[in-house]
Amino acid sequence: MLYNLIMYNFKLLVNKGKYGMFHMQRDLSLFQKCEKGDSLSTTICIYSWDPPCISFGYSQKEEKEIDIKKAKSLGWDIVKRPTGGGIVFHNTAEVSYSIITSIDNPILPKGLIPSYKKISSAVVFALNQIGLNAEIRNWKLEIGNWKLKTNNNLCFSYPTEYEIVVGNKKIVGSAQKRGRKALLQQGSIFVRKSDETVFSVLKNPYKRYNAISVNEILGREVSFEELRDALFLGFQERLGII
Repeated sequence: MLYNLIMYNFKLLVNKGKYGMFHMQRDLSLFQKCEKGDSLSTTICIYSWDPPCISFGYSQKEEKEIDIKKAKSLGWDIVKRPTGGGIVFHNTAEVSYSIITSIDNPILPKGLIPSYKKISSAVVFALNQIGLNAEIRNWKLEIGNWKLKTNNNLCFSYPTEYEIVVGNKKIVGSAQKRGRKALLQQGSIFVRKSDETVFSVLKNPYKRYNAISVNEILGREVSFEELRDALFLGFQERLGII
């Protein structure tokens, strides 16, 4: 299903149940258009994954990280993200988002970290709307460079700077790509745990998720539509969409 909603030079794209390459090609294409100055709109995408998909950060080598043949035999799609970060297992319950806009857009503060935190604040607002107690925490200040100590390439196994957490558990993984004129921030909300069998595709030792799912916290199944609406409200409130 696709919605196009334009408000004061904003566009909202909602894609429920699409395959991984569709989502990544869409985001990259929108980023490239913005980078060339061909698009004046800020685009927000809210989407889910079907079939389930294993995504990799742009600098990762898939063949070094997982048994690709085994992953596909278990029904998992494979895709590389244009943004960085670690391996993410996107099951069909997961809800992801992306925002593509100009670096000079006045809705965001200047700089990587300030703009990253501003976008993340919209997601925190959304999660709290559905009953969570989410917050942004600077894990680097609290526990140092923990990722390097664990030598772990799973996104939800390690905290980084300015993570969205509930308690001491990560609930959102996100990363930002920046060009000369444009930025793309992608994030995924951990809605439901994946079947443990998917971890068998990993080639390297790993640490179990330091994460908690939305469904675990709330004790109920949260629908795509509920999170979609909460996310759009969060972007309205925090980025000034009217």
